[in-house]
Amino acid sequence: MSATAEAVVRRAALACSLAAAIAGCATVDPAARFAGVRDTVGQRLDQDITWQRDTESSSAARRAVSRLLAEGLTADEAVQVALLGNRRLQAQLEGLGIAQADLVEAGLLENPVLSLTVYSGDPGSIVEGSIVQDLVSLLSLSVRKSIAGAQADRVTAQVAQAALQLAADVKAQYYAVLGGAQALELAQQVVVSTQAAAELAGRQHQAGNLSRREQTIRQAFHAQAVLQATQAQARRAAGREKLNRLLGLSGEDSGWTLPARLPGVPEALPPLEQVEATAMSQRLDLLAAKKEAEAAAQALGLTRQLRYLSALGIGVAYKREPDGEKFYGPEIELGLPLFNQGQGRVARAEAEYRRSANHVEALAVEIRSEAREARDRLAAAHQSVRHLETVMLPLQQSTVDETLKFYNGMLVGVYDLLLAQQGQVQAARDYVAALESFWQAWAELERALGGRVPLPPAPPAEPAPMPAPDATDHEH
Repeated sequence: MSATAEAVVRRAALACSLAAAIAGCATVDPAARFAGVRDTVGQRLDQDITWQRDTESSSAARRAVSRLLAEGLTADEAVQVALLGNRRLQAQLEGLGIAQADLVEAGLLENPVLSLTVYSGDPGSIVEGSIVQDLVSLLSLSVRKSIAGAQADRVTAQVAQAALQLAADVKAQYYAVLGGAQALELAQQVVVSTQAAAELAGRQHQAGNLSRREQTIRQAFHAQAVLQATQAQARRAAGREKLNRLLGLSGEDSGWTLPARLPGVPEALPPLEQVEATAMSQRLDLLAAKKEAEAAAQALGLTRQLRYLSALGIGVAYKREPDGEKFYGPEIELGLPLFNQGQGRVARAEAEYRRSANHVEALAVEIRSEAREARDRLAAAHQSVRHLETVMLPLQQSTVDETLKFYNGMLVGVYDLLLAQQGQVQAARDYVAALESFWQAWAELERALGGRVPLPPAPPAEPAPMPAPDATDHEH
């Protein structure tokens, strides 16, 4: 390379260094925004969330999950397992690194462009060179950083919202699995009861004390009970697998156990008058939508300002003639808005802003409605459980007790006692279903409000009634 060309390269390197100094020495820290997510999740759920970016953090999370799975899982422990082990959540956490990289990128100037041309001929060579810096990126630097900051805030809110959504899904499915286990237990009790009745009917029919029609009716009841128990067992298995997916568990870890009973409902519900205001202030998806609208508004303003300035560069040009004469001077590159005057970019930016603004308004309406719906559903579920506890279950127990007295006095038959017991079990199944609905409604309320709802003290759940074991041991 000639001395002149080397000088041009040195000047180009100097210009690049100056541009880098103007832009600042920026480095990308992928975990820079994770602290905000961790704090938000901790405040809303009172749970910890980890970002498993290396072997050490993954091993620590794995050990924590193993400790939680060692004993029967509570609902809160199930949420903690999901926050540590759900791989889809870990994938969403990587969006924080992408957002931070975009934010750093927005704060950097475009690299200067170096051009060098050598014309060879007689009597010598002509050397031309230039280095040009794009000024559009410099003029828009501050606004681009602001837009990227709003977008990074949006992603941060979305990731935190994903963690809250996962927690609500885990709780709802946890109570579904727990309710399914109790429902299966009760269905198996009905199988035992109807089997005893069917066997008794068979003996009575053989003895000539019962018609063939009555015998087949008892057998049909038993067959139906077996079918319902099989279906309940299948629902329980499917529910466990769905919860496994939410928890991020497989293999030996999927053998976790749960408490024997759903928790009882609190005597009274927490105040629910301000659910709309609470949801509007806490919902992170609404915050993310507002940040997106903010970024769209800033992008629209920048597009309007620079619509005619598609390209603008300024730099230094150099030329050396064959006789050795040298020329220096400024170089300007300017895009002429003859054909493209930015009308498409402006129209697109306007549409993007209107879309994001409408999304915020629509989401606000939906959030208010979801909060009211969740409040009403919880109140109705609470009323149903309390009615079953205070009215239906005591009535069914009284019916069984009175029928047993009549049975012992030989005033009613064994089938009347079995029928009363089956009615008691059905009331218990309704009670379990109502309990499950209540706790799923509670999880839905937390989802609608964007955070954990303080739980008032609750009494223990009513035990599931068992059919009298000796009902078929006597034939009147």
